[in-house]
Amino acid sequence: MSPIKPITSILACFLALQAQAAEPAKLVFCYEDQDSWPWVMLDDKGLNQALFDRVQSALKLTIERQPMPWKRCLDGLARGQYDGAFASSFKAERQVMGHYPYRADGSLDTDKRLHSASYSLYRLRGSQADWDGNTFTGIQGRVASLSGFSIIDFLKAHGLDVEETSRDPLALLRMLHGHRFEAAAMQTLRADQLLASHPDLGEGIEKRPVPLEQKDYYLMLSNRLMDMNPSLAHAIWDEVARQRESADYQAQLKQVLAATPHGN
Repeated sequence: MSPIKPITSILACFLALQAQAAEPAKLVFCYEDQDSWPWVMLDDKGLNQALFDRVQSALKLTIERQPMPWKRCLDGLARGQYDGAFASSFKAERQVMGHYPYRADGSLDTDKRLHSASYSLYRLRGSQADWDGNTFTGIQGRVASLSGFSIIDFLKAHGLDVEETSRDPLALLRMLHGHRFEAAAMQTLRADQLLASHPDLGEGIEKRPVPLEQKDYYLMLSNRLMDMNPSLAHAIWDEVARQRESADYQAQLKQVLAATPHGN
């Protein structure tokens, strides 16, 4: 056999690898297939998505974003079907599904969060259901929350009976308005925006003034990505932090939040 052919084959493989290396890395991130104003939106124009646009440009990546039910998203992350999942609050049991950003001492690195957001208690007008920052009072039946959300653990820890009734926040508010239950725990900006967009619901529902919880939300990265390319994973989290604090993004954030209704 002529030695030219093996050399030619090696050269072809080398050139193919060089071409592949020159192409931007492609990653697939999943997210919940429900609008979560103003952070994650199905039209791909949420603030988290704007943040990822900046990250992929800075790191020369291609980030494909796929909406789906949140539980399926986390399950796919655990199976290595997706490289990332957003936006995830911290739950200890989720650590087997993927990785949060951590500091060298093993603590959660809140500087690498995507955003922070609160949960509030919404009740029927005239209801006595309330939260004073420490204790729930006046709740006779179940409190509703969106299926699979981390606030459910908080509610159960306070001895409440929780109804995980829907994945759709608008459907949840409609059920509350229809007296299926007297209170619901929901992400504040998300629920406020829906109540402002549907005045018929806002007439019968009110928000209690003391937030239930303030949470940080993160991009979780897959175990597969961390095993194969930990330097890329850390570069993504580092760039999330850098871009989130950039003047351009902060200006966009302030503009959007200034236009966001705050409920009553």
